[in-house]
Amino acid sequence: MTTTNSRVRLIFIRHGQSEANKVFELLCGQSISSELSSLGREQAILLGKRLKYQKLNFDYILCSTAMRAKQTAELALKLTDMDLSKLVLSDALLEQSQGDWEGKNRYLCYSADVMTQMNDLHIEFTPPNGESIRMVQKRAVDFLKPYIEQASQRSIEETREISIAIFGHANCIRSIIQYYLELNPKYTWLIGQQNTAMSEILFNEHGTVLVKVNDAAHLTFPIPGSSAEN
Repeated sequence: MTTTNSRVRLIFIRHGQSEANKVFELLCGQSISSELSSLGREQAILLGKRLKYQKLNFDYILCSTAMRAKQTAELALKLTDMDLSKLVLSDALLEQSQGDWEGKNRYLCYSADVMTQMNDLHIEFTPPNGESIRMVQKRAVDFLKPYIEQASQRSIEETREISIAIFGHANCIRSIIQYYLELNPKYTWLIGQQNTAMSEILFNEHGTVLVKVNDAAHLTFPIPGSSAEN
């Protein structure tokens, strides 16, 4: 994937709270048309203020085609000096499809038998007519690999670190992190992903480095020099 002389950083950013997220009991799944809630918009703006304060700049900006992910990316990036024309949308970064369960009460779907299957199969478990997390992982990783390879080559040629931002969804992000860190699949569920949280993986001469996971400090701590009116 990367060579010993390259440095490629993946920055995963989960979308802000969506209207579908507001009711925890409901299984959202892909919910492609679900927009950000008012809280989700505030979260995206706080994320943008953080990106601006940290002077972050992304060489590639990839994003799920779901409305909530796209809105999060646009709201956050508009507060920075980054070029919005870099934004690349892809269905490959969509959330896990819950199939027949989408929009239904999770407690009614997760019967005792289903919970046993989920505990036994982990990321191989597939909701009826939906996707397993393994399936999500495959489509997402297959999509990312050419970008990572291109970024690695650029890193060598330009002698600098190349960054790739990925705006997406909790289970999709978890699956990618599990893949590159080669974690035990049974613990994929435990990789926390708050709304607008940032997680990072760095590919360098030492291998694959987990830099941080589920960092949503911008939702808790004020950005220096930033007021609610900005």
